[in-house]
Formats: sequence, C-alpha cells, structure tokens
Amino acid sequence: MSASRLARLLGRIWFRALRREGPPLPPGPCLILLNHPNGLLDPLAAAALLDRRAGWLAKATLWKLAPLRPFLAAFRAIPVTRPKDGGATPESIQQCFRKVHEVLAAGGSVALFPEGVSHSEPDLAPLKTGAARMALSSPVPVALVPAGLVYGDRATFRHSILLRLGEPVAWADLAPLGTDPGAVAELTARIRAALKPLTLHDAEARVLTLAQEVAWLLAEAPGSRVDLEALRLRVRALVPHLAALPEAELAALEGRVHAAQAWLRSKGLRPDQVGHPYPGAEVRRWLPGAALRLGLAVLLLPPALLFWPSYRLVDGVARRGTDEGDQAATLKLMAGLLIHPLWAGLLAALAGWRWGWPAAPVPPAALLAVLLGLPALERAGEDLQAIRGFLRRRDPAVPELLEARRQLLEAFPELAP
Repeated sequence: MSASRLARLLGRIWFRALRREGPPLPPGPCLILLNHPNGLLDPLAAAALLDRRAGWLAKATLWKLAPLRPFLAAFRAIPVTRPKDGGATPESIQQCFRKVHEVLAAGGSVALFPEGVSHSEPDLAPLKTGAARMALSSPVPVALVPAGLVYGDRATFRHSILLRLGEPVAWADLAPLGTDPGAVAELTARIRAALKPLTLHDAEARVLTLAQEVAWLLAEAPGSRVDLEALRLRVRALVPHLAALPEAELAALEGRVHAAQAWLRSKGLRPDQVGHPYPGAEVRRWLPGAALRLGLAVLLLPPALLFWPSYRLVDGVARRGTDEGDQAATLKLMAGLLIHPLWAGLLAALAGWRWGWPAAPVPPAALLAVLLGLPALERAGEDLQAIRGFLRRRDPAVPELLEARRQLLEAFPELAP
C-alpha cells in the first residue's frame, strides 16, 4: 500500500475532518516545510492531504522501533541523524543530503520539519539550517513550500486537522551564493517568516492563548467540525491587537473570557449554542434525522461497549506513556493499532470457545461496525448536545454572554464571520 493511501486510511480513522487550504503545489521538485506540533500524526496528516507522493525526512532513531519500520518504508522515509540523538557525523549528514538531492533530481518532492523536533511550545522552535542548505546545494532548482498544520484538538481522537499551504519562499537571489553561511541564515529566516503565519504559533504565549480562547468562543460549529481555517485567521488577526493592549485591559478581557468558559462548562454547552433561537421550522427539519441517528446509535452501542475496555486501555497507555502534549496522539494511535485488534482476537477466541467457532467472527465484525459507525455515533452525540442547548436556551446568563460576544465583535470587527 502506498504512503498516501495508508495515510488516508489511518487519517479517516483518527480524524473526523481533514481539510487542505492554500495554493496547489508548484510543478517539479519541492521541499515541503512543515511545523511539527504533534509527533507522528504530523506526517500522517500531511501525507493524507498532499496531492503528490513525497519522501519524508525522519530521525534515524525511529528505525530502532520495529513496529514503525513498515510505516517508514511506506513513507519512503530518509533517515537523518540528529546531533541531540548522538552519532551524527559529517558523513551521515552528507549521506542524508545525497538521498534528498537524488529525489529532487528525479523530479520528486521531500517533506521535512525544519524545527527538527516535535514539541508543544506555543512558538515555533528555532529552525535548523538543513532545509536551507539542502535547497542551496540542490543540483536542480527546487521550490520551498511552507505548510502549516493546525489541529482542532491534537491529542483527541476524532477531531479535525487543517493543512495550510503557503506561497513558495522566494530565494532566487540567494542561489548564486551557494551554502555561504550568510545565505543559509537568511534563507532559514525567510522560511520561518513564511511558515509562522500558516500556523497557530507565536512567541507571546499569553496573548496566543487568549487569542485562541476568543476564537473558539466565536466558533460557529462543534469543536470537532469547526472551520480551522477561519479559526486560524481569527487568531492571526487577534494576536497583534491583543499584544498592543495595556496590561489592565488584557487582564480584564482574560477575566471575561474565563468567566464565559466556566459558565459554558457548568452548563455543558458549546459556544455556538448560546443565543441560538431554535426556530420551529429548523427543529421540525432536524427531528426525523435526529431520531434516525439516535436509533442507529442505540444499535451501535452494544458493539461499542464491547470495545470500551480496549479503548480505556489505549487511553491509559497514552497517559502513562508520556506527559508531553505533542506525543499523546502518537501513542494513542500506535497503541490503538495494536490493542484493538488484539482485543478483537481475544474476544473472538473466547466466543469460539464458549459458543462454537461460528461465533468467532462476531467480535472482529463488531470492531468493523464501530469504525464504520463512528460518524453516526458522533452525529448522535451532537443531537444530544443540541437537545441540551435547547433546554438551556432561556438561561438567565444567556443575554449577558451575548452582550459579551457583541462587545468582542465591536472591539475586533475583523473577527466577524
């Protein structure tokens, strides 16, 4: 199975929505330069969304993990030995460069993470110079394409992902200089400047957090289906405005936002439900579909409960395996690919022993039914959430929250949808 097909298969299982925005990749050789906020989910998501097959730079230590080797082969991964992992030599670095240049010379593309490390920090990590040096020493002209990954909730199963491609980085003026240190430094700075606006990274951690909180409060859809491109644009528009606020105004805004979040949590509501009028015509259109989805969810509930123990085990492995936010999803995905089939096999053996071997296929079939039924279960969950919103529509705090939203849009008109 090709890397793109494998990535799309796993991506459709893990993510509820995969979306790509931005210009198409230019023809010919490309270096695709991505931020790295979510471990092995980053190449998976990008490979599922790119419209061409690309090789991937990956740290050499991954080849020590036997379960990953088939994936590394499928992704045509090129090992790079990092100094922080030990064993990096001029020869190993040159070998990596040669392999990248071979792919580019054949008209192919290579994707890499210039930060050199996955992390959960609010700002981009300092970029390594490898991408710039690969381009400046390439035997053929190559396009440098920045690409930002934005997650709805990076550690949560069945959330959304956005891949935002940018315009190629201009560097023709630096090409005659080759790998001169000044040219390498300048091109690395240009890559960083092109990559940052495509992401949700910023050096001002407090301001970035508040910008994201405000953007989520103004979201017009459930978190797992929110328009991440609109969210990204709102955050990027908010950051400079919030950074310019006096400390007292910034603290006051934080207080109002946190109070609104606390009220939403206490009522079990989403921001998009506050003030929704629930007109009769809309409710009548919604009812038949909701009844059908809730009925289907009832049918799917028994097989889902059958795999609840393995689901909890996967979650426990991830929580105990790391306390780093950028690695949680990777552990959940890898553990799920191992534990759920093993659990299905164990249940199949028990069913065959207890009721005869004709019963053995039932647990694997139940696992397949749950995977195929995930969208229906999620929509049923949203239907129940809609009922909760309807019941809370006349809460005394709603007018106050609507007024706070109006004030936000008045203060930051660029946030209006």
